[in-house]
Amino acid sequence: MRRITSACLEQTLKFESEGGTQTYINRLNRKGVKYKIVDKQTGSDNFVTVKIIRDYSTYPVGDYLN
Repeated sequence: MRRITSACLEQTLKFESEGGTQTYINRLNRKGVKYKIVDKQTGSDNFVTVKIIRDYSTYPVGDYLN
């Protein structure tokens, strides 16, 4: 038998504006999702690229977010 002891998702998201980025972050906070922003860059085309590590479902995140 196997058992998941910890899990997380690493995502790279691209937003059209800083407002879209903030809306996404506010939604994560409202839902109580644990996350860590690894990198955030604004390109010459004004798109915002965010690399984020976030919890996966209800699994414990272990040391991923430290």
